[in-house]
Amino acid sequence: MALNHLQAGNVAKQLLKLQHNVLLAAQAQDWQLLRGLDRQLMELIQQLDIAGAREQFAVQLSTLRQSYQQVLTLAKNELHRTETQMKQFNQNRPGVLAYRQTSEGEIP
Repeated sequence: MALNHLQAGNVAKQLLKLQHNVLLAAQAQDWQLLRGLDRQLMELIQQLDIAGAREQFAVQLSTLRQSYQQVLTLAKNELHRTETQMKQFNQNRPGVLAYRQTSEGEIP
């Protein structure tokens, strides 16, 4: 069952706004906002499924899926960067602790 013109226009606007906001939040690395936007999208998709209108928005949902792929790429890059920083921190930690002990006069 397709949505009427007014409902379809409203859903299309919501999908476009979500896509825009998802990309902005990803670029800002605002992961909490992304989580909220993801929840909004899931609710909207559930509403479309209940109305039997998901197919009516296949193009918009496909475009949004592509935006999510960009978000996943950004998130994976950030995760890799963070893991690398943590690894470097853990590798340098003994040296930093030894330096701190000697600079504070605490020779082991």
